[in-house]
Amino acid sequence: YIALLGWGPADDQTLLSTDELIEQFDITRVQRNPARFDEQKLRWMNGRYMRELTASELTGALERFTGRDGLGGAAAISAEKLQTLSDFWPLAGFVFDGPEFDPAAVDKWLGDDGRSVLGDVRAALAELDDFDLAGVEAALRGVVERRGVKPKDVFQPLRVALAGRPISPGIFETVVLLGRSAVLDRIDLALATG
Repeated sequence: YIALLGWGPADDQTLLSTDELIEQFDITRVQRNPARFDEQKLRWMNGRYMRELTASELTGALERFTGRDGLGGAAAISAEKLQTLSDFWPLAGFVFDGPEFDPAAVDKWLGDDGRSVLGDVRAALAELDDFDLAGVEAALRGVVERRGVKPKDVFQPLRVALAGRPISPGIFETVVLLGRSAVLDRIDLALATG
């Protein structure tokens, strides 16, 4: 990113390896105008580079950064949403520490309708034979279809029950990672809390 402040390759390519930067650098392309630092672009670029890491490289980096072990599953389902290592714990920390309920999220998603949805979701997941990605997705989409609502009207109350807020890694992947027992326990907790 720093190499691209005030300079750019002839083809305007944004993501370059160090070797490509060295090969393509041309002093005549350095701009006289002052460079503009764009934090959003830096975060985007960093996220792109993070997604090029292998699962074990990302897990290792996150474990060193957080000081916690056993992050592989959560790292895998969070990778697409990460731009920096510090994005991980706010996104997926609930997997390990349980939900911290955001009062605004509870008010918005766990009212009477949300609690009714959670009852249907709980029943569908409790009866599920194969608690895998395909089975969980089919069960949750079945609740959407039976209720005749938009997916967010089912997925967001569940997300708040599991994470305490309406932001998390993919809902199907999160449910599978947590496992049936933890998911049912968290739904029960949300129903008792709401």
